[in-house]
Amino acid sequence: MSLSPKELVDDTIKRGQAKANYSVLTTVVLAIMAGVFIGLAGVAMIRTMGSMPKEWGTFVNLMGALIFPFGLICLLLVGGELVTGNMLAVTMALYAKAITFKQWARNMFLVTLFNLVGAVGVAVFFGYYSNTLQGDFVARTIAVAEGRVADAPMATFLSAVACNILVCTGVYMSFAAKDFIGKIVGILLPITGFVLAGYQHVVANMFLLSAGYLAGGVTLGEFSSNMLVVWLGNLIGGGGILAGMYFLAFKVGMKDTAK
Repeated sequence: MSLSPKELVDDTIKRGQAKANYSVLTTVVLAIMAGVFIGLAGVAMIRTMGSMPKEWGTFVNLMGALIFPFGLICLLLVGGELVTGNMLAVTMALYAKAITFKQWARNMFLVTLFNLVGAVGVAVFFGYYSNTLQGDFVARTIAVAEGRVADAPMATFLSAVACNILVCTGVYMSFAAKDFIGKIVGILLPITGFVLAGYQHVVANMFLLSAGYLAGGVTLGEFSSNMLVVWLGNLIGGGGILAGMYFLAFKVGMKDTAK
């Protein structure tokens, strides 16, 4: 069982409205947990890729891409507020006038800030001080982090747009599915695709660049500039393109047809 595309828009609007009306405590706790899950997925991805011979080539990237989605699967199934997913749901609620711009901005700010707290906390305590990303895994940690900051701002921005089209498609399909397995499959495929393509995800980068900084691979300046560009690109991809197009098709377009 799954929702039809039109039903999915209505369901997403309701979800976005509910998210925008969460208490500060609920939003903060769920945002921290989302950052933690994404960070732990990043740890697992680096450990997986770092333990494989370089001679295996693209197979190394494939295995990392297959491991990483468990973070989004966990937070969507047990509870978590991820800013990139909220760029779809909460923005669609804004388009529908189910919430105010102030509510939208409050949600974006709180979720971004506490996703950062969760992701950086994992990098510091469960990556660095736990020695999980030390030793043989330092080189892979630095390589992944440097790859995040290697491109010019426009390329990074466009990569972030494409990333959140895929990430929000995974979130969207998890909303559509009514059963546990359906939700997992719906999330797995687009997220694997974004990781394989090397696209930029702001919360993943919160962890990856923090881990890279602790390993001596990137600077705080590179970290902060990447956060801004990738956040904006993710917003355009998830809130502008995916949320905007489906709202336009099923709420605006079908309203016109019904007249």
